[in-house]
Amino acid sequence: MKTFKRTLILLMSGIFFATSTILAADDNKLIKRESENFSITLAENVTVTGGKVVDVTKNNHADEIMNLQEGTIVISFTSDFNNPVQSLLSVGNATPGNQDRHFHIYVTDTGKLGMELRNTDKIFKYTLSSPAALQGLYHRQQAINTVAFKADKNKNEYKLFANGKFLTSMKVKEYKFLSDITGVNNISLGGTVRQGKVAYPFNGKINKVTVYKDNLNDQVLSDITAATVYGKQIFSANDGSGSNYYRIPAMLTLSDGTVVASADARYGGTHDARSNIDIAFARSVDGGKTFSKPVLPLAFDDYAASKVTWPRAGKEKNLQISGSAAFIDSVLLQDKETKRLFLFADAFTYGKGFNNAAKGSGFKEVRNGKYLKLRWHEDGINEYNYTIRENGIIYDDRNNKPTDYSVDKEYRLLFKKKNLLQKQYDVKFVGSDLVEYRTNIDVKMNVFYKDSVFQLFPTNYMVMKYSDDNGLTWSGMNILGKFRQVEKNMLLFGPGRGTQITKGKYAGRLIITAYNSMTGDYGYLFSDNHGKDWDFINTELGAGGNTAEAQIVELPDGSLRTFMRTNKGKIAYTTSNDGGFTWSAVKYMDNLNVTKYGTQLSVINYSRKIAGQDAIIMSTPSAADGRRNGKILIGLIETTAGTGEDKYKINWKYSYGLDLPKFGFSYSCLTELPTGDLGILYEKYDSWSRSELHLSDTLRYETYTLSEVMNN
Repeated sequence: MKTFKRTLILLMSGIFFATSTILAADDNKLIKRESENFSITLAENVTVTGGKVVDVTKNNHADEIMNLQEGTIVISFTSDFNNPVQSLLSVGNATPGNQDRHFHIYVTDTGKLGMELRNTDKIFKYTLSSPAALQGLYHRQQAINTVAFKADKNKNEYKLFANGKFLTSMKVKEYKFLSDITGVNNISLGGTVRQGKVAYPFNGKINKVTVYKDNLNDQVLSDITAATVYGKQIFSANDGSGSNYYRIPAMLTLSDGTVVASADARYGGTHDARSNIDIAFARSVDGGKTFSKPVLPLAFDDYAASKVTWPRAGKEKNLQISGSAAFIDSVLLQDKETKRLFLFADAFTYGKGFNNAAKGSGFKEVRNGKYLKLRWHEDGINEYNYTIRENGIIYDDRNNKPTDYSVDKEYRLLFKKKNLLQKQYDVKFVGSDLVEYRTNIDVKMNVFYKDSVFQLFPTNYMVMKYSDDNGLTWSGMNILGKFRQVEKNMLLFGPGRGTQITKGKYAGRLIITAYNSMTGDYGYLFSDNHGKDWDFINTELGAGGNTAEAQIVELPDGSLRTFMRTNKGKIAYTTSNDGGFTWSAVKYMDNLNVTKYGTQLSVINYSRKIAGQDAIIMSTPSAADGRRNGKILIGLIETTAGTGEDKYKINWKYSYGLDLPKFGFSYSCLTELPTGDLGILYEKYDSWSRSELHLSDTLRYETYTLSEVMNN
């Protein structure tokens, strides 16, 4: 929800601000004095269009600004973001022959906020920016953004803030600011004057520009820029989990109206596994208005949950935690008959991720049984002479006898029924190096960990927990996979939500998509006994091109339709009329173009009629050149004269854009709230882009009424 804080007097960190009445100025009332010794309001309610900058150079106090050696600038504005780069405020030398002597605060058509300070490249040039920082539209209204820039001479540092968040900073060896620009003679709003011509033209409204001659406290700047905040954060860097970064959202509304959400808590930047990743979970008992503090029902503690700020530039941004076990890509599903809530995720042993997992399921067959295999840490790298049998007891397969070792319900290792301990690891950056080191903290040893005396086969596993009290407490962890041939790689979950069939012969079946794009495998995990046992349906997708992060909806007669990510620039779909056992040939939605590498999408059944028809609702990016242009689509299910897979067609009648077309939108998950409104949890940035790695607090939660989405 957008909030506007109207504050006349702020008393923070020992600093006093008082807003006075507007004093006389020039025709546009561009100059107002707020405090004789502290700040200058440079502009209010100024509209700029067509590259016609507003020159404020001749006004009172302009000389003070042009001679600043440090200070803080706060700007509130709205923009159409049509131009690739738009200057909000510029200070520089506008005369011929001085092309590159200027400072400006700018925005881009992708939502980036930045600053540039230069006195020709040979003397100095400093640039600082943060992508995915701004809001273009919100509920189809042009959004107000509040941004701040701080130049701190004592710390040799520059900082950017936007909409309640600290974005980024830069330290320099040779500090410079406005007074260091040679021949500075111009202050402009809505463009940068270079050699008498306007560059980076702005189109929109400058609501207010305030220049402070001192450096405001970071918390004060976060509070000031929080005058404009959009949406909510269920999972954030300040939620107590220790994680700076979240990805891969899942949401579900339970039978009693409780709304639950899960996401990857990523401690090693936004990198996929291999890394240190846990699964965070939160719940709402007021219909999705507020959420509980997140907990970590799926978590490894071999590495500390440390709040590390990951570098976003240079080779350092590509560094990954190499020794941690990890969870990733959660799925939520409720059995509507038993009310049991399931939480699924992929789990990787230490140091492994999707790209380097060993080939094999991690199981082996012993005496007509299939069990998880283990190696003793001193044995050869391929010697898996042990298995985990019933009740968690570890057997020596060479003599088929139990050992004194066992595992508990979280696969932590016990010797003679007592937990074994090991030292926890942590990470830090020393210069440009990532250091992983042992601490003095004892944690319980786990067969997923690198220091365990028994270790699982180094690959990925499909794991599950369940809750019978709507996520307040959780069962132990169950590793699935006996359905898989032992020599084959295990599958990965299609993150988001699972489905339960409610009609027809297969009513009650729980079903989840699973895939492995490295091997080309794809299919469906299913249970017909309320999640006690799980089996797998291998499905041939036909022609290549399907990476198959997929989501399922139920059609009116109980048949199923799956929508999936592909690498063809299209969203694919396939239909089953027999509970998921067989599927039609893959077809493609013709109303959307997406990136060639594709993106996960969300699709759900809506419980009520829309325009008198059954309906499904989808959220997805819809840009061909990146994970951008997020949309919510409503598809009306229409009965045709056909049969089988052709019995129903989807009329995608309604399309709702969440922000401007070039603004980021990646993985998402929809849910129907108890009121019938729509809740969406999504990544508000381009998670594929290498330039947008390691952005904090990009997981956004918003709600929309159905009538709003239908209002084209």
